[in-house]
Amino acid sequence: MNKLSYLLILLLGISGCATLPKSSANPDKQILTVGPGPEDMVIDTITEQPRLLISCNARRKGDPYYGEINAYYPGNGTIRVLKRRGDGNIQFCPHGIDLVQVKDTLILLVVNHDKINHQNAILRYAVKADELIFLNKIVDPLIVSPNAVTGFQDGTLLISNDAGKMHDYTEALFKLKRCKIIYWNYNNCSVAADKFCFANGITNQGGKVYLASTIQNKVWQFDFKDGKMINQQTIAKVNGPDNIRISDGSLYVACHLRFLAFLNHMKKATRLSPTTVYRIELATGHKSVAFFDDGAKLSAGSTGLVFNNKLYVSGVFDAKMAVVKNP
Repeated sequence: MNKLSYLLILLLGISGCATLPKSSANPDKQILTVGPGPEDMVIDTITEQPRLLISCNARRKGDPYYGEINAYYPGNGTIRVLKRRGDGNIQFCPHGIDLVQVKDTLILLVVNHDKINHQNAILRYAVKADELIFLNKIVDPLIVSPNAVTGFQDGTLLISNDAGKMHDYTEALFKLKRCKIIYWNYNNCSVAADKFCFANGITNQGGKVYLASTIQNKVWQFDFKDGKMINQQTIAKVNGPDNIRISDGSLYVACHLRFLAFLNHMKKATRLSPTTVYRIELATGHKSVAFFDDGAKLSAGSTGLVFNNKLYVSGVFDAKMAVVKNP
C-alpha cells in the first residue's frame, strides 16, 4: 500500500467511527492461543469429535509466513493443524471459509490469496479426521478480490468480492459500488448480484442469503433462485460488519467500529483495536451486543460463532481467540 492510499484509508477510518458498547460487556473472557490471523471459522460436528475449523494466515507485513487450517476441540481444549494433501505448489493463504455437506462428502471451501503465483482462487477440500484432501481450485476472471464464500448442499457456491479491482482503495474511500457476488455452478462463474461497496461476510440458510458490507454499514437478506440473489432487504444497520454466522435464528456479526484503530493494529500488534459482535434476531430484527472487548484481550475481531452455548470470537491478525458464555 503506498502512502497516498494509506492516507486516504485513514481519512475514511476517521470519518467512519461509531459509538462503542460499554466496556463491562463479557468480563470473563477465556483467551485461546491458535495460529496467527484466525480470520474465519466454522463448526464441524460430522467428521469425529466436535471441533472448530479455523482459517489462520499471518497477515501483517513482515511476519513469518504461516498458512494453515487449525482444528480446535472444545471437549479437551486441544488444537491440531490439519495436513493438506494433493494441492501441489499452491501457496496456502486462507481467508474466508465455509463448510458444507455435499452428498457423502464434507467439503471445506477456502478463499485463497496465493501471493507467489499471484492468483486468487476458491479451494475445495474433502474434510477427514486429521487431513484435508484437495478436490479442485476455482479460478475465474470474475473472482477478482474474494473475501468470503458460502456453499450450498448441491455443491454450488457464492463468493463475495470486496472490490471491483484488487487493492483499489479508492472504491472504499469514495464508496463506489463496484463489488460483485459470484455464483459457481461446477461449470462456470456468473454474477449473482452486484453494485456493492466492500462486500464482506456472506452465508446462507433456508433459501436465504445474507451479505454484509463493511463500508455501507449494512447486512442484507436475499432470496436465492437460479443463481441470482433477488429481493434485497436490509435487515440490520451496523458499522463495519465483517463475517456473518447463524445460530438459533440469529445472525452473529463481528464489526470494526474504529477503522483507524483497526488500521493501526494492522501495522503493529500493540496498537489495540476494539472488537464487537452483534446478535441480530432474524424474526424481529432486534440487535444486541453479544461480545465487546476494548482490544486489550482481543483486537480486530472478525468472526463470532456460537457452539454449545459458548461464543467464540476470532480476530484478523493476532494468534488468539476469545470464548465466553453466550449471553
